Amino acid sequence: MPRVAIIGVAGRMGRELCRAAIDDPEIELVGGTVEPGAPELGADLGGLCGTVEMGLYATEELPEADAVIEFSTPEATIEHLRFDTPHVIGTTGLSAEQQAEVGAAASEKPIVLAPNMSVGINLLGEVVRELSEKLGTAYDIELVESHHRHKQDAPSGTALFLAEAAAEGRGLPLDELATYGRQGRQPREDGEIGIHALRGGAVVGEHRVVFYSQGEEVEVTHRALSRQTFAMGAMRAAKFAADSGPGLYTMSDVLEV
Repeated sequence: MPRVAIIGVAGRMGRELCRAAIDDPEIELVGGTVEPGAPELGADLGGLCGTVEMGLYATEELPEADAVIEFSTPEATIEHLRFDTPHVIGTTGLSAEQQAEVGAAASEKPIVLAPNMSVGINLLGEVVRELSEKLGTAYDIELVESHHRHKQDAPSGTALFLAEAAAEGRGLPLDELATYGRQGRQPREDGEIGIHALRGGAVVGEHRVVFYSQGEEVEVTHRALSRQTFAMGAMRAAKFAADSGPGLYTMSDVLEV
């Protein structure tokens, strides 16, 4: 049974991860960290995430564990790469340089890096790749994503993941195809992939990929109804990381798709 610790256990996603770890009979939750001086420091983790108190308390230092999970900021994630523990990273907004640092750290330990831990969204990526390939360039591709008003990065990491899947289906890098939003008088370029971000309210996450032709529309949609879906996927990733050798993995590796 892998021992799992959670970085940022007091955050919205951290609390959801905490609940998922407590509920998972195949995981032993061994601790959770908060920022130095945070008001939640010393809080019982069970009480913090809305379950029964368990005599395990939020700390500033990471406890010994078989895997650590974090959904935090890019800067914090890079700082935490110094830990030797197998690492599950759901952080989004990593720059190309920061992603390279993650890749370098993966030569020393297993790292699962995924912009979205949802099982459904990762399987959807496979569907989008195949649709893009099979439908071909006669179909225009537009992607629209929606998230709550507090999300800082746009487009979302999941939107980029799906857009990259669509670009792979076309056999070209996303950088050559992506158009981020539209403004002014500019015709749509052949083959481009339009990517649009909406922010408002309390939307957990919605992603729509639409393939348009002159005669039909094909649309695939994923709606996250609760952060629980991300947390459950992260638990699967933690079990995988705890039992893997050094390397950079994705949820496709975890799900064996």
